[in-house]
Amino acid sequence: MSADLKESTIPLAEISQGPNAFEVFLDRNQKGIVVFAILLALGAVAAVVYRGVESSRQETAGAELTKAEDLAALQAVVTGNPNTTAAGSAMVLLANSQWTSGKKDEAVSSLQKFISAYPEHPAVPSAKANLASKLMAQGKSGDAAKIFDDLVADPAARYIAPFALISLGDISKAAGDTEKAEASYNKAKTSFPDSSFAETANRRLAILKTKPPAEIEAPPTPPTPPQDPLSAIKAAMPPGITVTPSSTPPLDGIPAGSEKTEDLPAPPKP
Repeated sequence: MSADLKESTIPLAEISQGPNAFEVFLDRNQKGIVVFAILLALGAVAAVVYRGVESSRQETAGAELTKAEDLAALQAVVTGNPNTTAAGSAMVLLANSQWTSGKKDEAVSSLQKFISAYPEHPAVPSAKANLASKLMAQGKSGDAAKIFDDLVADPAARYIAPFALISLGDISKAAGDTEKAEASYNKAKTSFPDSSFAETANRRLAILKTKPPAEIEAPPTPPTPPQDPLSAIKAAMPPGITVTPSSTPPLDGIPAGSEKTEDLPAPPKP
């Protein structure tokens, strides 16, 4: 062997005989790990219990909603079952009942509260359309138009968008803006051709620019023909007296031919 080669004194590998790092970690944190495992188990149990309680609460609220038939019962579902899907649905039904009962402002308020308190409720788009329609009926077209515009722009409200477009067209037409109304009707027809509102849009477009018939003055009332003198005399005679035409002039104011002439005294002889 070459003299330049020397035996290396550094071992190729060392095998540790002590505990590895993971075992040291477990040894040092065993108590904490056990506590964490217990908390994790308790959390899982709590989640299961919560889901069970929440499910029971939702079912109870739903059962109460199916039995509610008047304003008081619907209000009880809302106040007695907060934050449940059934309570949100009850608010929408409550608003409709309030409206038909003549409580217009209360109905609008109920819908506004529902939309604010239950933003994830599946009935929110239809509730917004309902609210906007009621605002239109109250003459608040500006507020209604804002809601309808939001519905048209919301992908989640696509099923209600054609109705919103028709309503926007009606608002514009009432304001005298026929061009904007025509654009809304056309969009409802072309963007939603399979919707039942497409035919409604066609009808709106057909009469949009139709001018009402011109008003003309009524013809003057024809003059009343002169009344027959004999008819006037007949109308003025007391019951039981009849008058017939005669060439003889009336005697003492009694028409000739009267059935009562025989009862009158004879005129004095000269």
